[in-house]
Amino acid sequence: MSSIMSAIVRRRRITAASPSPEKLATFLRHLEESGSVSAAAARTGIARNTVYERRKVDPEFALGWQRAMEMAVDALRDAAITRACDGDDHLLMFLLRILRPEVFDRRGP
Repeated sequence: MSSIMSAIVRRRRITAASPSPEKLATFLRHLEESGSVSAAAARTGIARNTVYERRKVDPEFALGWQRAMEMAVDALRDAAITRACDGDDHLLMFLLRILRPEVFDRRGP
């Protein structure tokens, strides 16, 4: 991740307020763990608007963001599947309809 962050920093003018490559990598790691931009920014000590602005101007950071969110969503899906299999029938049906709509999302006549 640090080589990607280094490339981002080199392309953009750095100011005293710019987050370091390490902070940006830490933000992405927290985003992957939580799926929450607000929580990841707070845990990293970066303002939310700073990371949103950075995402607009740095394609590699935006790609890292996208990958982190995909990982977060995968973890949430896994947790939901576990809960559904442990007896949450409504959640189970919802997941089946989303994951296999061709089989489980059949509308009645």
